[in-house]
Amino acid sequence: MKRKYFVAALLILAGVFSWAVAPVPEVTRSGYAMNTLIRMTAYTKDDKLIDDAYSLLAELDNQLSMYNPSSDISRVNSLAGSEMVSVPASVAEAVRDSVRLYEATGGVFNPLIGAVTRLWKINRADNTIPSHEDLESALALTSIDNLVILDDAIFLREKGCVIDLGGIAKGYASYKLAQLFTNRGVKSGLIDLGGNIYVVGKKPDGDNWKIGVRNPLDPYGNAVLALSVNDCAVVTSGGYERFKVVDGKRYSHFFDPKTGESVMSDVLSVTLVTPDGSLADGLATAFMIAGFDESAKILGRLSPMPGAIFIRESADGKPEILVSDNLRDAVVKSEQPVRFFRVSSVVESSLSVESE
Repeated sequence: MKRKYFVAALLILAGVFSWAVAPVPEVTRSGYAMNTLIRMTAYTKDDKLIDDAYSLLAELDNQLSMYNPSSDISRVNSLAGSEMVSVPASVAEAVRDSVRLYEATGGVFNPLIGAVTRLWKINRADNTIPSHEDLESALALTSIDNLVILDDAIFLREKGCVIDLGGIAKGYASYKLAQLFTNRGVKSGLIDLGGNIYVVGKKPDGDNWKIGVRNPLDPYGNAVLALSVNDCAVVTSGGYERFKVVDGKRYSHFFDPKTGESVMSDVLSVTLVTPDGSLADGLATAFMIAGFDESAKILGRLSPMPGAIFIRESADGKPEILVSDNLRDAVVKSEQPVRFFRVSSVVESSLSVESE
């Protein structure tokens, strides 16, 4: 009799063990938001999670877009110079993040660049470029002193000021989505907002996620580098993303905050790796404007320092890959030689580059 009870107990334990290690279902959905194709994957038994994630993304898109006339940011812009505008906490938080980036980059990232952005019309079918006089007028509206942020309200001091959060909106959204995943018990997930990626935890098998970095010189968009990462944002910006061509000249969607001109620096693409989605997105934008040397100085002033990958075009027409030393262990594959650089964390940053 005791043997029967012992066998029964073993069977019960075996059933409990098999239930405990049963694989968590994969839920994946693709869609379109924030002017880009998106894809979210979560390993979860929560049937409503992905629905709620898409609802949150749609809500943030409707709050932060300067191109949506009914968004909260558009309401703030339309009432510039006249009244304080109440906004949801997420909008105030995103705007505060943008000011933090302004300070971190010495003004290279400027949330009030919107008056300039509107003149260039990069996202529209337009074959003109703004005049010098129009740019001068727009630049007069980009002073960060024109922006006042309270806990639940925003005020723009001058009529014509325009907040443009396009440089951080996807990064901010990816971080909020990652928080949603984590709060709902997800141990493994991936959020891809058009090259703006956030990985939650590790893969279900316990390995890090492998994220490819696009080769900006490859018209097919193949990866030139692969990173092994977990619990962080991987955000890439490049001149190939959005641009327009006028009279044979290509104009990017990156604008110099000092001149208002469209700029193409010495870097073809920049990738940032950090748990802070807003920081990753904003720095990727700023570094495309600043170029490698100035960006390295900015990195040296940040603590903790994000990981960064810069891709330039070498003399032989191949991609030159410059990777910050704190990503040395994360690089798992590269189609081209990698040069690691180290930046001292001092106000006047020094830079050293070595080839692997």
